[in-house]
Amino acid sequence: MEIADLRRELQALENPAEKILVPCHEGTMAYRIWQGPFHAETVLLVHGGSGSWLHWVRNIAFLQRQYHVVTVDLPGLGDSAELPGGYTAADAVDLFVKGTLQVMQGQNFHIAAFSWGCAVSAQAAPQLGKQLSSLLLTGPASLGDIPRRGTMKPLIRRTRSMSEQEVHDANRENLARLMIYDRNRVDDLAVYIQTLNTQKARFNSPQFARSKLVLDGVSQIRVPLKVVYGQFDAPGLPNIAAKQKLLESVRADVEFEIVPDAGHWLQYERAALFNEIALQWMMKNSLVELQQKLEYLLRR
Repeated sequence: MEIADLRRELQALENPAEKILVPCHEGTMAYRIWQGPFHAETVLLVHGGSGSWLHWVRNIAFLQRQYHVVTVDLPGLGDSAELPGGYTAADAVDLFVKGTLQVMQGQNFHIAAFSWGCAVSAQAAPQLGKQLSSLLLTGPASLGDIPRRGTMKPLIRRTRSMSEQEVHDANRENLARLMIYDRNRVDDLAVYIQTLNTQKARFNSPQFARSKLVLDGVSQIRVPLKVVYGQFDAPGLPNIAAKQKLLESVRADVEFEIVPDAGHWLQYERAALFNEIALQWMMKNSLVELQQKLEYLLRR
């Protein structure tokens, strides 16, 4: 597809959304809201490293059928302001918590997070309190320094001397190495999104990949938790089973699922399957919440 066609496709998705800007260091952090049915609950989608709300382009319209959909551009990524030198993960989490509470205005909501967004969301969850209805983590790292055998090829480093075509080709190849299992699914839209996202990336999330941000965060909460990995998640291989054991060691009730024939960016590569997984998960926990409220009322 031509760049102009890809730009129009993304613009058509973004146009109905209300854009809300909240404080972020010396600038602002960008949230977008797509309104769902009148009495719908809300889901907040939190993107991955070197990303933006565009990580969810194949999920927003589907989820909007039954939910108000909110996205965020995390600090130093997408349309959000960068952090000062020497920033920590806690700096990003603090701004995310403050911004999210401001945007949600006391309403309950679910979170579906991806990659780096899982670390931010897990750390934020204890501070979001009872407003958080459930947590769905997709392809999380930050589970500790799990030994790896180097199954993933190194990414191609982009340089200023590269031509536009060379950057395009590097982004396509990097998607196949890191994000998408089946090379045939690395389409023009994915490459265009990767190009836009990496151009705006000013936050180095890989430095936190071997931390325990996710593990420490989910150990502090009792909110319903589901973790999903693609069968061929490049950053997770070959130790996805080890990740499951670690998660179960701190949250025995975690629901764990491996999506077949999918890589790291599984909500894009296997969008239809991911959308159903997310929908069923949130609906189940909405019903649990409703049942608990009914039981409470009946006991009064």
